[in-house]
Amino acid sequence: MNFLEIINAVLLELNYSVVSDFSELTKPEHVRLKQVINRINKEVCSLSDNFYFRQRTKEIALDKDVIEYPLNIEGKITKVVSSSASYRFQPDYNLFFFDSIPEKSYSFYGENILISPSNDDIRIFYVCSKFVKDKNDELKENFENETDTSIIPEGFHDRIFINGAAMNFKQNPSHPKYVHWSKEYDKAVRTLSGNAKCDINQNTKINGGFRRL
Repeated sequence: MNFLEIINAVLLELNYSVVSDFSELTKPEHVRLKQVINRINKEVCSLSDNFYFRQRTKEIALDKDVIEYPLNIEGKITKVVSSSASYRFQPDYNLFFFDSIPEKSYSFYGENILISPSNDDIRIFYVCSKFVKDKNDELKENFENETDTSIIPEGFHDRIFINGAAMNFKQNPSHPKYVHWSKEYDKAVRTLSGNAKCDINQNTKINGGFRRL
């Protein structure tokens, strides 16, 4: 479900009029509903670093004469590997600038990654910190446009966003459907948490190649 589809589904659940065009979402209740949906998306995605849909990779072809590479990712790095070895994190980045570089190691300097000299092709595994995709599959902070989608698996969208947004929008436990929304939302989140996790420290090399997440 994209952002407009989620909004219309929630409006329908709340017995409000749906819209045919994203530009019609100008009323105060529309603005508030957008905020609620964004908050739910962040809260659910932030429940675990182990959600498989938060796992991302970046590949870098190393040059033995270069130690510093732009990183250009937003998230937490969990491991750096080549097809033959795992690279160890070195907390003291100064070693990379004084000819004391440990073999198969990496560190950080500003927004760049420092890697011991090698001709390896490496893969960086990281947990993303942005939870919305635009129409080009680029990650972003919030839902903003009609075609934006959540990184949460689509099979959970209706149960999480419709029930969660309706419950949080109304914020009224005496509402006839509040208990239903709360139960369905909690059940969906529990199911997601139980079925969408992977071990981010698992072995990532299979038959000399890479496991793809």
